[in-house]
Amino acid sequence: MNILWPVKDLDKGNNQFLGIMTISGLLEKHGHHSEVVEADYGDVAEKLRKKDFAIVAFSTMSLYCQSYLKLNSRLKETFQFLSVFGGPHPTYFPEMIHQQGVDGVCIGEGEYAMLDLVENLAAGKALTGIPNWWLKQDGRIYKNPVRPLIADLDELPLTNHEIFRTAVPRGIWRAVIMTSRGCPHSCTYCYNNAYKNIYAGHGKILRRRSVENVMRELETIRRHACYRYIQISDDLFTISPEWIREFSDQYRKRINLPFSCFARVNHITQEMVDDLRRAGCGRIILGVETGDERIRRDVFKRKMTDHEIILTARMIKKAGIKLMTTNILGIPGASLESDFKTWALNVKLKPDYAGVNLLQPYPGTEIHEYARKLDLIASEIGEGEIKETMLSSVIKFPNETEKRKVENFEKFFPVVVASPKMLPLVKRLILLPQNRIFNLVLSFWTNYCYCCRIIPFRIGIVALWKKIPFRRLTKRFCL
Repeated sequence: MNILWPVKDLDKGNNQFLGIMTISGLLEKHGHHSEVVEADYGDVAEKLRKKDFAIVAFSTMSLYCQSYLKLNSRLKETFQFLSVFGGPHPTYFPEMIHQQGVDGVCIGEGEYAMLDLVENLAAGKALTGIPNWWLKQDGRIYKNPVRPLIADLDELPLTNHEIFRTAVPRGIWRAVIMTSRGCPHSCTYCYNNAYKNIYAGHGKILRRRSVENVMRELETIRRHACYRYIQISDDLFTISPEWIREFSDQYRKRINLPFSCFARVNHITQEMVDDLRRAGCGRIILGVETGDERIRRDVFKRKMTDHEIILTARMIKKAGIKLMTTNILGIPGASLESDFKTWALNVKLKPDYAGVNLLQPYPGTEIHEYARKLDLIASEIGEGEIKETMLSSVIKFPNETEKRKVENFEKFFPVVVASPKMLPLVKRLILLPQNRIFNLVLSFWTNYCYCCRIIPFRIGIVALWKKIPFRRLTKRFCL
């Protein structure tokens, strides 16, 4: 049976979804064929005309959900197929099954759920009782419970990187892998708590592949010269010192490509940093989130001090590993002054890039309940609003001026961390109405840093030029 996976921005080689790669690997093992295609109506329609795809599957985050729903609805007007949605957004918002054209929604881990669906469909068996699925049939919706979590991740076939590499033969220089699933922490802005509730009594949340299993996957990647960099996407890669030590020894001997990973202050030591440096770690992404210790401790439930964060950042920088931080602005109950504290802490950390986002209190997270109880949510985030709210805050502010300042400060945050002397100018600029120039500042700096600062090798100015959204304007002026 053939399964088609439309993916946004596939041509850039950026969106390599691990869910698609692991599910397609399992399906291929059982004789089913998967392909990915750019999530453009013309491209998908051409695929559907040339080959019989029984299933069109979308793996989606909240940011892309509306785009995929519109594409699916348009395709349904012409073609016959079973349309299913899985990934983060459907897991936490399975009610999207009510949307026109959506036949099925997968909740949680999708490997064996998708295999059962495909096998039953191929054999002409009923689909309505498969665990992890909400399915729509003859106007009725069947809501099934989740199955137990996969206890031994080594039992899964190796991740199918070929599905993306062959679809984008040029431009893929980064391979994405995951060595573990789950997180032991309960940060209030994260969906981990909701995930734990979904799987309560259905197995251990935190699981890890063996080092040998990971090495076998990496060796298949290493054979292809196009891959120059490994992105390890575990929620918390540094959870086990013993595993990291064994991984580092094997990685250096057998793989020897630069890689990046996520770390948490209270799960990283000098010995671990030394192990990662020896393995060839080129970048560590460190969650700072806020420079206000009270907010970090009481609102976000991240028990770490500024001093601990600074010491960890110094260890990473001293080891010669590039540092990227993640930060959140517009926190309910906080203020612009709290955001300036976040800026000040980042200035002390001296990251190669300071990532930043406005807080989005999605329903199902603890921070949503916290903000709701304080009556600080100006408008609920509905499915149709998700893409738009990524650019603005839904938190109530004392006044519109304060809201504008916070939203504008987000656009300048990474730049002013790198150039602290610009802060007086930025404080004036954030008083102005929001405009596209501010968005371009953030876009330019982010793309510049990814191309030239935080990747452990230089992608080059050509790659940067291809990413800049206003290149069309400059081309027009050059003509």
